[in-house]
Amino acid sequence: MAWDEWEQLKAEAAERRQNGEGATGPASAHMRLNHVADAGAGGGGRPDIDIKTHGVHGAADDTETLSRQAMQRLSHSLDSSDEVYGAHYGYGWLSPLQLKVCALDWEDHMVSLAKQLGDLSAKLKDSAQGYDRADAEAEARLHAAVQDLGKA
Repeated sequence: MAWDEWEQLKAEAAERRQNGEGATGPASAHMRLNHVADAGAGGGGRPDIDIKTHGVHGAADDTETLSRQAMQRLSHSLDSSDEVYGAHYGYGWLSPLQLKVCALDWEDHMVSLAKQLGDLSAKLKDSAQGYDRADAEAEARLHAAVQDLGKA
């Protein structure tokens, strides 16, 4: 889900609360997951629980791209700290060594965050694929049930 879409959903929820509609008020089309889609809404008259995972797949792809880009950029992001360390080490100053330790700790932290982005991307993909499988299974079961009812 894109951030602007998330912000829109939050604004709609806040507006419903402000208007006194609360949780029982009408939900936006994006928030109604447990209904049969209208024929005009892409349902085509066939059963559909209306879970659209393209946004989740897109967010997973974006997160994976960010993770890769961050890892690439981290490889030389602290080179200037290394230059300061090299230029000032051995002259009796303590700050170059502390700068080097700080830079290494910061780089480790940033690498950890980039890896977490990659892990989140994989989890988003798994989640979207799970919804896709569940939607396909539900459609197959509903189709089979409709066929069985037609035989009766």
